[in-house]
Parts: sequence; structure tokens; C-alpha cells
Amino acid sequence: MKIGIFGLGYTGIRIAGILKPQTGIELETFSSNTQIEGTLIFDFSNVFALKKFSEKFPKNSFDLSLVTFPIQKLSDPFAFLDVLFSVSKNSILFGTTSIYQRFPDIVESTPILKDHDRFAVEEDWLGRGGKILRLCGIYGPLRNPADWIRKGLVKKNSRQLNLIHGDDAAFAVSLLIQKIQTTGWDVIPNVLNLSDNQWHTWKEIFSFLEEHNKISETPIEESIKEDCFIDSEKIRILLPNLQTKDFWIELEALEGIVD
Repeated sequence: MKIGIFGLGYTGIRIAGILKPQTGIELETFSSNTQIEGTLIFDFSNVFALKKFSEKFPKNSFDLSLVTFPIQKLSDPFAFLDVLFSVSKNSILFGTTSIYQRFPDIVESTPILKDHDRFAVEEDWLGRGGKILRLCGIYGPLRNPADWIRKGLVKKNSRQLNLIHGDDAAFAVSLLIQKIQTTGWDVIPNVLNLSDNQWHTWKEIFSFLEEHNKISETPIEESIKEDCFIDSEKIRILLPNLQTKDFWIELEALEGIVD
């Protein structure tokens, strides 16, 4: 199976790392700046680079393409989509669960925000037959939730924090590809949510860090925003071998806490 990864950010580089050694997979990686061995540099906002790419890769060059970067940020997102869906038999876009309207429990059928900057691209993507994997907030090394607190980016309140570890996201994609290889593209739902499916609130995280003297004690500031829980049951039924890391164990490791 020939796979193209477009974008080598925090998640893309981890997916490349888990797929590269697998037998039966021929991997190509593309980025505008980040480079690993064998990466081809293309700025897909540049019309000449896009033309050069389409000339280099004829129709259906890839069995599967994974797009990990926000397409809507390109100068002409739909020109990129025209090229991508020409060179790829099938494509998966990495989206965000922030596109959903706020409800207590969010599943794949939850209405989405039409004024979200990803809306138009996602609608076009699905209309072309692509699939979307919507990710929660990604954490892990160099993306430590405790650092978000220290930078003052979040408040101590009872809101649920929906997360997925970067390594778990890569593992889920690997399992998804195995599923496609064994049972076919059509068994994959058009949209899937990916979270660690664990309950953890900012208040609990603040308190945990305070108890271990990692941050100073902070007063509670409750939020008026609608709280929500991202349900990832659908992908877990599809991929029964998918297991995700325990958030509290990972937070201890990120903070160097040894009990």
C-alpha cells in the first residue's frame, strides 16, 4: 500500500515514525518545512509548487493520503483538494472536535459550527468521498497540559478537558490503515472522533499539580461555557485493539513526579 503523509507537525511526524518500518507500506512524506529522511518539500500555497507536484505524481499515485495540516490556511485550499483527490485513491483528513456545537455529549452526528474556519473545506472534503478523523486536544512530550496552566492559557474550573496523546493518535491511524487493508475503505465511517475517552477536569489537574508543588495554589474561576465530553466509542468499536494512555500516568511522567 502506497501512503502519502501531508504535513509533518506534532502528529504527522509520529504517524510517519510508526508507519515507516511496517512491511507492506511504501511511505512518502510531504512538508513545507519540517523534514525527515526522504521528505519532499512542497509549499502547497504556491501555485507553481502545486503544479510541480501534480506533474510528479500522476492520477491515483497513492492508495491512501493522510492530510494532517489545516488545509483552510492555504492560499487556495480547493486547488490543493483538486490535486490531492486526483493523485490519491482515498484520503483521510485530520480535523478537530472544536468544530462541533457544544453539547454535554458529543458524537460524530453532533451538529457542527457552520462559521468554523474548517467548515467549508470539510464539507467539500466529504463531498469528494474523503473521510475525516477529528482529534481532541493533543498532548504529550513538548505539549504538556501543565505548561498550558503555567502560561496562563487555562483557568481552574470544572470543565472537562478532552485529550488524546500524540502517540495514541499515531497508533489509531496505524490500526485504521490495517483495517482498510483487511476489510476495505468502505467499512470506515465518513467521520470518526478520537479522544482518550477519559474524564479529567481542569480543576482536578490544577489540584493534582498543586498537591505535588508543581504550581502555586490557584483560586477557582468557573466558566460559563457549555461543558462537553467527546465520545470516541465509534472508533473503539471499529478498532477493538485501540488502547489509549492513562492521562494521570502520562502527566506524572511529563512532570517528573515519582510517588
